[in-house]
Amino acid sequence: MNIESTIDEKGRVCIPVELRKRMNIKPGEKIFLQIKGNTIIMRKSTSVEEFIKKSKEFSEHLKKNTDKPIEFKKIFE
Repeated sequence: MNIESTIDEKGRVCIPVELRKRMNIKPGEKIFLQIKGNTIIMRKSTSVEEFIKKSKEFSEHLKKNTDKPIEFKKIFE
């Protein structure tokens, strides 16, 4: 999906409703911005609570699928 938006005089960008609905972005939620080369990457931030919940789910999934230790470096590369 490609959608164009315009930056206003204060540097703000409106995220079109189609993208907000698709990403389930609600008013007041934080957005994470990252620069890679000449590209700005915008993604929905994860709350601490959501991170902990997902980490527990991931840990349970690992326990069911392997008994070998996994190096963290390999997970995040």
